[in-house]
Amino acid sequence: MVILGVLAAVAVPRLGSSIDSSEIASEDAVVGSLRSAIEIWAMEQVVANSTKSYPSNPFDALDAKSKNELLNTSWYFTGGYVRHMRNDGIEVVWQYNTSTGEIGERLSNS
Repeated sequence: MVILGVLAAVAVPRLGSSIDSSEIASEDAVVGSLRSAIEIWAMEQVVANSTKSYPSNPFDALDAKSKNELLNTSWYFTGGYVRHMRNDGIEVVWQYNTSTGEIGERLSNS
């Protein structure tokens, strides 16, 4: 029983850390996809209108399937911020600049 207690004391914190790391990696992948999609959208605007512009909502730059999958889960855009609600209830945000199309670095964990 003592061995099980020691194993639990060591394994549980490591499991929690692994879950946090995987959520961060997933968030980085989504934000990276958004950044790429925004640039592609802006280049399409140059071809269509001879003017580079960016979407008012960064999720609009995604294809419909990807946009729906993200917005029907825990991702959303409001007040100039891309937001993700993690499984543990912590909200993570990134600022989106509609003038430059830039999504900033992770700002906070609420």
